[in-house]
Amino acid sequence: MGKRRRNSPSKKRLTVLLVICGAVFVLFAVRLAWMQFAMADHYAQKVAEASQTSYRVELPAARGDILDRNGTVLAQDQTVYDLNLCLPAPEGTDLTRTIQTLQEYECFDPSGEDVETQLAAFFSVASAGELTVATGLDGARAAALYATGLPQSGAVRLVARGTRSWPDGTLLPHALGDTGPITAEQWQAEDYALSRAGVAMNAEIGQSGLEQVYDELLRGQSGSVRVSAGFDGTRTETVAKTPEPGADLVLTLDAGLQQTVQSALQERIRTLQTTAGAGAGRECNAGAAVVVDVTDGGVLAAASWPGYDLNSWRSDYAALAADSGAPLLDRVCAGLYAPGSAFKPAVAASALAAGVITVKDTVNCTGRYTYYAGYQPGCLQLSHSGPVSLLTALQHSCNIYFYDVGRRLGVDAFSATAQLLGLGADTGVELPAAAGRLTWTSDENYQDGLALQAAIGQGNTAVTPLQLAAYAAALANDGRRPALHFADRAVDADGETLWQFEPATMAEAPGGEAVFGPIRQGMMLMAQTLSALREAPVTLACKTGSPQRPERMPGGGYYTNSVLIGYFPAEAPRYAVAVVLEYGGGGANAAPVMRAIADALCG
Repeated sequence: MGKRRRNSPSKKRLTVLLVICGAVFVLFAVRLAWMQFAMADHYAQKVAEASQTSYRVELPAARGDILDRNGTVLAQDQTVYDLNLCLPAPEGTDLTRTIQTLQEYECFDPSGEDVETQLAAFFSVASAGELTVATGLDGARAAALYATGLPQSGAVRLVARGTRSWPDGTLLPHALGDTGPITAEQWQAEDYALSRAGVAMNAEIGQSGLEQVYDELLRGQSGSVRVSAGFDGTRTETVAKTPEPGADLVLTLDAGLQQTVQSALQERIRTLQTTAGAGAGRECNAGAAVVVDVTDGGVLAAASWPGYDLNSWRSDYAALAADSGAPLLDRVCAGLYAPGSAFKPAVAASALAAGVITVKDTVNCTGRYTYYAGYQPGCLQLSHSGPVSLLTALQHSCNIYFYDVGRRLGVDAFSATAQLLGLGADTGVELPAAAGRLTWTSDENYQDGLALQAAIGQGNTAVTPLQLAAYAAALANDGRRPALHFADRAVDADGETLWQFEPATMAEAPGGEAVFGPIRQGMMLMAQTLSALREAPVTLACKTGSPQRPERMPGGGYYTNSVLIGYFPAEAPRYAVAVVLEYGGGGANAAPVMRAIADALCG
């Protein structure tokens, strides 16, 4: 038997190695085929994503309008367009050609950097995005650009936004206020309210007046578009958020009445300047007038003169700020004036409620009050003298009567009542307003004689025309003082009410009809002493004041302001009025303004 051949171990190992290698090559082939065919779309998408960048374009929301009670537009957004150059140039467009077209349409600011410099700066920080090359284009310019086809091709984007405008910027400029860019201080405020609300850092918000107070309702919510741009110019857009317009703010104001009050105030000042004597109104150069609804405290008109035009106040700011007439001062809310004899009904209300006087009690008016040896102020004794009752004292504004009643009552007592009635007190109004001040025994300069002056609305007492209007409303309302307000409600784009003012009583002075009925009767009698009010279309009630100013006249004596408060119809009060004329020369000089208001509302 022959010897068997034994297999070489090295040959076996070679065979195993060849099998393993073959298997590996087969696996590689299968994997390659799977990647090339089965996963082709997946990897194509990955390549495309790697060659794209994304960015977001903000879509500003339209700011809500501000309307008067009848729907008249007082403030609105006017649509303008910002022009963005899309980079890199979208597929099918040519960047050089696009720039040439924009230059032909004068879309670049000639005073700014040239477009090449802007492009270089842009591409130094980003590979794709949009470069803003023009802002504030009007509708005609936007339409012309659409005619070129550039926006449709994606080469440029026109982003619509609103810029604030006013159909009549002279109506209520101080109260309406203005909008402007967010300041660093506002953005970095400790409560981070704007940031949490999603407001963009470059957004415009209300910066003063009602625009600021109701900014959250008016400004709306901006939207955005997310753009994915490829290096080859391909791009896709997805609306990330649709803009939500702001709500419209409806005021209690009557635009027609506001114009009437402004015109009446201006005309009265001009008339006094040209017809009154020195110290009797000729120097009158400014004033304020307010009309409120007695029932709910709504401000129907609020005029401050001199004023300005909201449409041009920014460009005119330097001149306005330097004007000696202080047109930027809101005299309605921030002007402080001694009320003079218009204060006397508050003293009467306090004394009647405390039982210090009755309606029939009298004070003997001799023309000089002699209670104090060192201080004996006088009275003009206009159509009265001798024993004077409350009604006569209100009708003819007897100083002696109120000196005596005020002294017996005490300055703290009648100042407390005046505060309940609205003088030197919060009116409830939404706008920033001066607090005002009254006279108290705790005042550093207090002495007995100061109480006499305070009883006729002077001393340390200084109040705003808005407070005077609230005071007039309280006198008409048996001592109940409504919260004053400019805004009535906010309405969304669908007409749904988002917010509604709820009427409220700020304070109530004691006494009711028993106290305020006689005061109203005395104020009705006074209105009949003024020729401007005697023939009004409705029965009026008023009280005038002629408070002295600190400035002396060249010939001696002091200049005076003209102050008037009142309401009508006297039998069932609906409207309360306050008028102040600086250097007006006496309370009666303000009566024609009240007459113009009564004619407009009841004529």
